[in-house]
Amino acid sequence: ACASAGAPLCTLGDANGDNSISILDLVVIVQLILTQDTDIADHPCADYNDDGTITILDLVSIVSYILDGNGREIDATSATMKIDDGSLSIVANGSVDGIQMTLSHGADFAIDLMDNAFLAEYKTTGNQTILIVLRPEGEKIFTANGDFEVVEVIVANSSGMVDVAMAPTEFSLSSAYPNPFNPTTSLTLAVPEAGSVSVQVYNIMGQVVATLASGHMDANT
Repeated sequence: ACASAGAPLCTLGDANGDNSISILDLVVIVQLILTQDTDIADHPCADYNDDGTITILDLVSIVSYILDGNGREIDATSATMKIDDGSLSIVANGSVDGIQMTLSHGADFAIDLMDNAFLAEYKTTGNQTILIVLRPEGEKIFTANGDFEVVEVIVANSSGMVDVAMAPTEFSLSSAYPNPFNPTTSLTLAVPEAGSVSVQVYNIMGQVVATLASGHMDANT
């Protein structure tokens, strides 16, 4: 139970005030996030994990409670966000329990949110769309018509937030930095698709003086 800033005593997670924690509370909290009505002073019982904010982390914890902690596999520790021809996917190295994302876009934007999840909802207001997906069963999260930009993304599992990286969209090799250098320098290689990659260093005579990498690489940076 909690009693936040003069609010009446309540059960954490009981967002609809029916003295129980269920999927009905999930629906209420999802709508609070989608409409950005997340002031703890107005909804003290919606903050299930009692961290002072109402986010996907509360939803993930409530789902785990409702399902009695039933996990699907090992929790993810990292994830990569991929955007390809209007489709956005989250590829992780384990279980993802929740995704909260804010998109910025033009007036011609339309989204088709995947429904193979415990719960998936979105709300578009003007040029902004907020979406929430709980326990997605696949990597693809949505497809869209029209250009969009990911303003914010939170990927979470039962342990908390997961680090998210953006997958490269084209092959690139950065300049060496620092340059000149002694004794070491760094370069960034972006590989948009898995395949065979060779990275070699040449001198000014065109001779190979070192091989930095040779072999199969997954799409990554």
